[in-house]
Amino acid sequence: MFKPLISATSMVALLAAGGMARAQDLVLPSIPEAADAIVDMLAGSGMPRPSKVKLGTCIPAVDATYPGQAACTVAVTLGAAVSENQMDFYKQDGKWKAQPSVSQDKLPFPDPKLD
Repeated sequence: MFKPLISATSMVALLAAGGMARAQDLVLPSIPEAADAIVDMLAGSGMPRPSKVKLGTCIPAVDATYPGQAACTVAVTLGAAVSENQMDFYKQDGKWKAQPSVSQDKLPFPDPKLD
């Protein structure tokens, strides 16, 4: 009789742990670096510098065009208004950059980590 070397339950647990390890391996910008990247992205739009930026859930970006590109939910505070968005962050020439994300379907909205 065939006896599996590992149970299905153990396999699922190992796969889940592997997924968490990959998510934890993401290199993310610090809050000031994320704020600077957002300011650079919005340059010329007339938008003021965010008074507060908070990163929520981050995952490897869908359709990434840069190595290490991460997609994150972000709460951006401008004055009294708070806007929750999804942005991709990546490093280019040693500086963090931000761009609109195409990973919306993979990120929670609203993100409980931003409460």
